[in-house]
Amino acid sequence: MRKTIYLMTLATLLLAASACTQDDEPQVKKTKVTFIAHLPETLSLDSRAIGDGSKANLLYFWVYDENDVEYADLRRQNVEFDQTTNTSRVSAYLTPGHVYKFAFWAQHKDTQGYTAGASSVISINYTNALCNDELRDAFWGWIPDLYVTEAGEMEQNIVLTRRLAQLNVGISRRGYNNALNAGVDLKEYDSKIVVTRTKVAGYTGFELKGGYTPDNRQYWKPSLTFDFAPMPDELLEAENKKWVYLALNYFQPSVTEQFLVNVAMTLRHKTTGRTLYFEFPNIPVKGTERTNILIDDIIEYVDFDIVIDENFDNLDYNYDDKGNPLNNGGN
Repeated sequence: MRKTIYLMTLATLLLAASACTQDDEPQVKKTKVTFIAHLPETLSLDSRAIGDGSKANLLYFWVYDENDVEYADLRRQNVEFDQTTNTSRVSAYLTPGHVYKFAFWAQHKDTQGYTAGASSVISINYTNALCNDELRDAFWGWIPDLYVTEAGEMEQNIVLTRRLAQLNVGISRRGYNNALNAGVDLKEYDSKIVVTRTKVAGYTGFELKGGYTPDNRQYWKPSLTFDFAPMPDELLEAENKKWVYLALNYFQPSVTEQFLVNVAMTLRHKTTGRTLYFEFPNIPVKGTERTNILIDDIIEYVDFDIVIDENFDNLDYNYDDKGNPLNNGGN
């Protein structure tokens, strides 16, 4: 009986000591850090057009420590965008006095082009990809080395950027009318684009941390096919003129160097199945840039111009079909 009482008394003392220890431990106060993710500030809120980014309506968010180890419990998915302001807000409670890194990815909720999740690489899917799919437009953001302070809540703005390339094909309105007068209504055709290059025309992955294309052969794709689909209804603006859209596509080439790719476009009549075929060799493409292939006239189809929009909104760079620079600088 005495042994039992002794054991119970010892257990009670241990519990009391444990409680005192827990009470004496300092409670670390977390800092609420809120990020306001913006789609590019150049987007017009008064009108919606191809390539304006307005199709992105879901945000994905990752948090890493200074050694690039992810805090999986802080990951956020399917955070909606305010379509009036083109912004999305996401918050995390973090420990003051530490450095963190943050990655962001924005896409359309219905696109099958990307898989964003636990991996540090966004998977890019080209299987069954259709031409002229504006839902494939997507945006990325990266904040390295953010020091979290104890001075109340923190708020951080970030403007997301494209790491994709946009490849457009357009024909002058004069050329479109010439074709129409010759009995060819181009709007009665669907368009298909195939992009090829030795080794790699595009990548099937994109690294969240740093925003690079993976240096890994498993992500290399020498041929990209965007299958037949109706042409865009809107006009393509380039060279201070408006062109009739024949095709548009988003894909991921290198973001650090310019690729020269071969582009093949097939137009197929919606009812008769008649096809028109075009080849555009040595077309420069790069992630973050928009390449416009501009055809003057398909009735006398001999030549075409290339216009490069760096970051989609800066100066144009024009090339002829042999890669020679033309009157560069006009936007």
